[in-house]
Amino acid sequence: MIEPSDEILRVVELSVSTKSNKVILNNINFTCKEREFLVIIGKNGHGKTTLSLSVANLLNKNVFNVNGKIFFKGKDILSLSDIDLNLIRQKNIGYIPQNPFSSFNPTKKIKTQFEEQSKLKNISLDFYIELMKQLELKNFELILNKYPFELSGGILQRLSAVRCLAFKPELIIADEPTSALDKPVSNLLLSLFYKFVKDEKKTLILITQDLSIAEKFADRIAFLNSGEMNVILNREQFFASKDSIDLKILLEAYQQLKI
Repeated sequence: MIEPSDEILRVVELSVSTKSNKVILNNINFTCKEREFLVIIGKNGHGKTTLSLSVANLLNKNVFNVNGKIFFKGKDILSLSDIDLNLIRQKNIGYIPQNPFSSFNPTKKIKTQFEEQSKLKNISLDFYIELMKQLELKNFELILNKYPFELSGGILQRLSAVRCLAFKPELIIADEPTSALDKPVSNLLLSLFYKFVKDEKKTLILITQDLSIAEKFADRIAFLNSGEMNVILNREQFFASKDSIDLKILLEAYQQLKI
């Protein structure tokens, strides 16, 4: 078992392909530490969502071949039984999907779903409401009494984050968690994530295409390109990097947008 004191996650030689042998991820290696805000940058179709699902061990094994090891606090979650894996997910790993509608049961009101989780994890409903207020969901009584399909993607995206943050998992994996939010609300959520990581001594892996998020919040940044992760650097080194031609082109385009 791999268990350094401050290392919470280690991904070793992770490769993912379809059953028809189309390679999606190739030999991915990286680590995450306690109190780290890791941003994974990449374009659409380059494997970001597959990577996020892999790290949470949520990929459908009937559709994908998954090879390698993913150690969470020294335990290889890819080799755990369903019972042990569910225990870790319930207590230690939070996942915020790219599509917020998939986070909720469409047949139950938001309040009912929050209450079910609050009872299971011994969390006060008031804590959910406090998080909602921090994310500019001030008409919380109205929202709580809605079904998911009655709410916008932006509201559901914030509610998905609220539900994940409420139980304070040791690791949160967030796949494009601000894609449906305007800039001010996006910054509110990202600041809440940052506070969660630093004050609560937790870890966050955030998947995004938005380099401005990485520039403002990341401790380290990884570049996922065509299913490979050949660059992972601290923030200052990343934005000065010239090691990858594709990354250099991406950074130059980003700098042009800022002018």
